[in-house]
Amino acid sequence: MTRWDETLDALENPFWHALSGPQAAFGHLRKDAARYERSVAVFAALRDDTPDAWNDLSALYAPGEVSVLFRPTTPTVPSSWSLMREGEPLQLVQLERRAAPSLPGGWTARLLTADDAPAMQDLVRATKPGPFAERTVELGGYTGVWNERDGEPHLVAMAGLRAALPSAREISAVCTHPEYRRLGLARALVAHLASELHARDILPFLHVDPDNEVALRTYATLGFVERRKIRAIVLRRAPDEAARED
Repeated sequence: MTRWDETLDALENPFWHALSGPQAAFGHLRKDAARYERSVAVFAALRDDTPDAWNDLSALYAPGEVSVLFRPTTPTVPSSWSLMREGEPLQLVQLERRAAPSLPGGWTARLLTADDAPAMQDLVRATKPGPFAERTVELGGYTGVWNERDGEPHLVAMAGLRAALPSAREISAVCTHPEYRRLGLARALVAHLASELHARDILPFLHVDPDNEVALRTYATLGFVERRKIRAIVLRRAPDEAARED
């Protein structure tokens, strides 16, 4: 037994524990299924892989809407949904607090707000770190580094906190503009966020593409270790007629 055992168990179904708990105000819950508001995030969750849970999830979506589930295994997808694609990101955790390195000399970071959403969207389009909606910043903790030296300031790196479980938080949207990579900007942001979470007795975790070797090496230097692979399932709500034909 370790101090994080119960928290690690919750990471089997992170978005369920977020949406049925600390982030309920950002989504909609219907007994055995939940989703974020579309403008906040594309993710949803099932309490368990059961017909009742799938019926609840279907009731939360209009035909044609897209959803992403993170599950420990591939679920049994009913006819009310079409499976678009699957992935298998690695789930990493930082079990012990590490000292956070400073940003390189001359660079500073600040907390990002809704006013920064256009700049954040520009950086996301340039770097493609994963799903990021217009109101994702409201989930809190997004921090950015700006280049204020060359005329008009522009956002060059950021990282933030997405899913919030009772005793864990997901670090997400870690990205650096291609022109500013290899400066240690994103690494310093992640280290700072993780250190601040540990100071509040909250476990930092994140998800990363297993083919992203640079990111994996960076996270390893910060003390993140692989917990498991998790299934990322992209689904589209089928027309009601398709569900009735089955």
